[in-house]
Amino acid sequence: MELLKEKNITHVSQRDDKAKWIIDNYSNIRSFTEHDIEKITSNYSTLIGKGGFGEVFKGVLDDEHVVAVKRYIRGDLREEFMEEVRIHAQMSHKNIVKLIGCCIGKNRMMMVTEFVSNGNLEDALHNSDISIPLSTRLGIAIGCAEALSYMHSMHLSSRSLICHGDIKPGNILLDANLTAKVSDFGISKSLSGGITRWTSNVKGSIAYMDPIYYREGRVTSKSDVYSFGVVLLELIARKSMKEGGISCEAFRQACAKGKGLRELLDIEIAEECNMNILEEIAKLATKCMIVDNIKKRPQMNDVAEHLRTWIFEVRNGGHEKAAWELTLKILQNAVKKGYMHSAGIFSSSLMSNPKKQNFGIFRSNDVRFFTKEDLSGITRNKSHLLGKGAFCDVYKGTLDDNTLVAVKMYSEFSCDEHLRDSSISTSTTIMSQIAHKYIIKLLGCCFDADLPILIYEYAAKGSLNDILYSKEDFSLELRLKIAVKTAEALEFLHSSAFCVIRHGNVNPSNILLDSNLMPKVAGFTSSRRLAENNNYQVAPMEFSHIHYMDPIHVQSGHLTVKNDVYSFGVVLLELISRKKPVYHYHDENRHLIPEFIRAYETAKSGKVMFDEGIMAEEDIDVLEEIGRLAMECVRLEIDERPTMKEVAERLKMIRTMKESSAMVAARC
Repeated sequence: MELLKEKNITHVSQRDDKAKWIIDNYSNIRSFTEHDIEKITSNYSTLIGKGGFGEVFKGVLDDEHVVAVKRYIRGDLREEFMEEVRIHAQMSHKNIVKLIGCCIGKNRMMMVTEFVSNGNLEDALHNSDISIPLSTRLGIAIGCAEALSYMHSMHLSSRSLICHGDIKPGNILLDANLTAKVSDFGISKSLSGGITRWTSNVKGSIAYMDPIYYREGRVTSKSDVYSFGVVLLELIARKSMKEGGISCEAFRQACAKGKGLRELLDIEIAEECNMNILEEIAKLATKCMIVDNIKKRPQMNDVAEHLRTWIFEVRNGGHEKAAWELTLKILQNAVKKGYMHSAGIFSSSLMSNPKKQNFGIFRSNDVRFFTKEDLSGITRNKSHLLGKGAFCDVYKGTLDDNTLVAVKMYSEFSCDEHLRDSSISTSTTIMSQIAHKYIIKLLGCCFDADLPILIYEYAAKGSLNDILYSKEDFSLELRLKIAVKTAEALEFLHSSAFCVIRHGNVNPSNILLDSNLMPKVAGFTSSRRLAENNNYQVAPMEFSHIHYMDPIHVQSGHLTVKNDVYSFGVVLLELISRKKPVYHYHDENRHLIPEFIRAYETAKSGKVMFDEGIMAEEDIDVLEEIGRLAMECVRLEIDERPTMKEVAERLKMIRTMKESSAMVAARC
């Protein structure tokens, strides 16, 4: 569908039609009412930022996600606001602040985005005294360069590239790991087919503005390249361009003469061992800021490639290998292992000309391809073990843009080699093609090792198994939240537009928890696309935990999404009992499901099985509802089990019931 053409719309009905068009045509963003925003922000109680456009408030969504709410204060910016929403809604990238939704009311215009916890780069550089090593600064630069490279590509839904128009430290936000998130698209422009646009309404921050744009009103993607060059200089100088602390001309002269650069750099990073790389960074920045011939400025993807090369050296003390040599190594091993055919994740362009690719950045659906050398640096030579299993070890790592990751390294284990490789390839393909906020995201793969290595987003709080069987307090509210969100993730898999997906290994160890204790379903080694082959069978003992497995599948090998319903039912019983599927009681092993069945048959209640830590009198009815739902999930008659959609809906009702009982208890 063609995007709306730029025009002045003055009639109220026309403006409302445009607002409705934006909401209706971008299904990934939510529409909020002014009342919704008041509830989310607790009536605008926490101000976190202020500018010429308006104010930014901290808020919490109904699913407990922390968000930022940007409230415009000028009614005459309605058209600019809707254009910003239209442009921002097209983009999905880990280094771009996520747009969640907007409110386009009669009196207020507001935007809801993800909350980024560490403020912006300007404050980090100039309004704090925190130490920022060179590797971290390079990571921030890489994240920003990645975002701009994505925006300047032709992969957006509009088939247009986007010029940000106002790249500066204040618009580069930093998360808890100092990973860059580009924000504020208020003056961004769509460039259809990459064609230059002209404007007489020049806007932006003069200290970071491309002189050609300032003088001529000429907007191209190279305008962002100039601004990025200035930011790059600020990163290595730690002096503000706005306050005249550094001069672009001084850096140009230092690079041209080959001397005087060290005096311009931040003393914290101007060590002898860093000087060669700092000189290269300064030269790259000055190339970005070429004024006499805009075509001589590099493309942002080339800038990102150079930065990645240097961070490899800084973090590993190593030397760059030829990109095509590493690419060929990946391809040769992938062919040998049969991954290319089974996973279908290598692009034709990579096969036809691997020399065009840069090491460690081969992409398919935002999944990166790494070498063993890359992973040695990412994991600091496997220095931080997160977990160890029978089939794999998981290490903590850091990507080049400071993103924390979990690196899963498979080991040899006793199962059919073809089955193993096929299962890993199938799960990799599935994960590279699905996206859901409660499913762990696959970020990358390595195929030049003896066995595949997978790189996932990092779950800061470990797994549900860790919290269930720790001595920490574990409230019923939190247990219900985890149950609801996990059910939503499984419902998504079972109704995926890609194809119906059976997870196959639902258990507390495969339900990970992020820093906000939001669940992320993981462990897709046993997953299968049922639309692909309804009769596919997998040896259940090899990949799945027997105590969570549907007995129907164990006996017959029959695959269905109802296998997951059974497994999820076991997890629900664990959540309300805090007992493992097989637990020790009075010197004997007992089985959780038969014990619950016995309780409901004899006492018509599961009370004897409930965890004493959550058995407040006002919550007994809630626990009984969860228990009965779990018992329906673990029925042996497969057709009598509810669907995951029904399970998710029931759990949401139970959660509402819990919230109501809490309100009544508070009044008393």
